[in-house]
Amino acid sequence: MTVRAAGGLVWRRFRGVDQILIVHRPAYDDWSLPKGKLERGEMEWTAAIREVEEETSLRCELGADLGTISYRDSEGRPKVVRYWQMTLPPGQRPEAAHEIDAVRWARVDEATSILSYAHDRDVVRRLRHPPGPGQQVVVELVRHAKAGDRSLWTEPDELRPLTAAGRAQATGIAKRLADASIAKLLSSPLMRCVETVRPLAELRDLAVETDERLAEGADPTAALAVLGAASRHGPVVACTHGDVMMLAVERLLDEGVRLRGSRVDYKKGCAWRLTVVDGVFTSARYVAPPKKG
Repeated sequence: MTVRAAGGLVWRRFRGVDQILIVHRPAYDDWSLPKGKLERGEMEWTAAIREVEEETSLRCELGADLGTISYRDSEGRPKVVRYWQMTLPPGQRPEAAHEIDAVRWARVDEATSILSYAHDRDVVRRLRHPPGPGQQVVVELVRHAKAGDRSLWTEPDELRPLTAAGRAQATGIAKRLADASIAKLLSSPLMRCVETVRPLAELRDLAVETDERLAEGADPTAALAVLGAASRHGPVVACTHGDVMMLAVERLLDEGVRLRGSRVDYKKGCAWRLTVVDGVFTSARYVAPPKKG
């Protein structure tokens, strides 16, 4: 049985030098990155935040998704660990806790020589620098693909899945974004949104981070705030619902955000490609749904 875990590459820029946080585990007498096993039913991204806090006393913010590493643990079981780059909370300092007896900041080159395992060194090499001042970032806001008829669905609406046509659209969305730069993949927690971006997540080795502020009926101001905050870590793909997409895009256009192209529409499986500079939305372009998967 595969052991699943999650952790963080906690990063800071200190006096012009990149540093990461590494931890010492006395039980193994090794230096590694903070991580731990998922609890039953736990999402990878929530486990990553929890485990980093348990081992370093830091409640960090999730940055770029750095993908997974695979290896065999000390008992010979296959193990898969997903890592996120994380930023240091203001005013907090790391302190060893739980199964950790020492934490330390290390330069990137120093860390690669101290870390005990090649798979941890591989994660360090995936370090991504956040967008700099004035740098344009793309946020791809996707409306969920075609789902089953709401009036015929007898279970809770949040569980309503995609239809066969919707799954084909989801595959088409994944193909369209196969080569796009993506730091974070976000979604409404409702099934039809998660299923829309799941093929992309599997293709690109990304986790789907769910957020209630992208759910049906959510405040468009809150949804835009989520997207703007996420863009600080790099390019974003986010899946939401028709009402949230329409209200958010119309608000941007009303505020003078530049419309690229002439089409304004909100069909299932479509997207709006938004550009963001220093947290401010600057342009928007409609992207039609894929014709087929």
